[in-house]
Amino acid sequence: MRTLGLAWGDSPDGFHEIVREREKPAHRGARQLLEAWQAREGRFVVGRDVPSRGLAKVLSGLALFQPILHGDFRVRLAGLALRRRFGRDVTGEKLSQVLDAAHFVRHAIRLRALLDTGTPLVVETQVMAQGRLQMCYEMVALRVFAPDGETPWVMSGMFFHDWRL
Repeated sequence: MRTLGLAWGDSPDGFHEIVREREKPAHRGARQLLEAWQAREGRFVVGRDVPSRGLAKVLSGLALFQPILHGDFRVRLAGLALRRRFGRDVTGEKLSQVLDAAHFVRHAIRLRALLDTGTPLVVETQVMAQGRLQMCYEMVALRVFAPDGETPWVMSGMFFHDWRL
């Protein structure tokens, strides 16, 4: 399948990801998202603070994940960045359906820790095939609150290094 210039499935040995946690984001959009969240003292509420005029430049990279039973997450909002990453709109799907089992387990552990601590998660992911870089993006994940203002959700921003904001 070809999606936005990246041929998924063309590689005989498949794709693999190299994920590195970072202390702080490097991508300009990722920095803008983190700074906006910090300016609200980590209290983004969906429907009040997200979406907002202050986040207009990064909206295409945003996704919202609602924790559900058995440690899974429902994708409540998936911007253009997730469509590019997965080749389709994943809004409404469970994260366990979007990622393979091994990736889901690793990612879900990070997201549950984020919900518990509120400490932002910054990772850089390189998608490789046949020893060549196919895609590189930075993700910032933040604890936000559902429209009720109490229930913690995860908001992530995915920012491709070949996208300029």
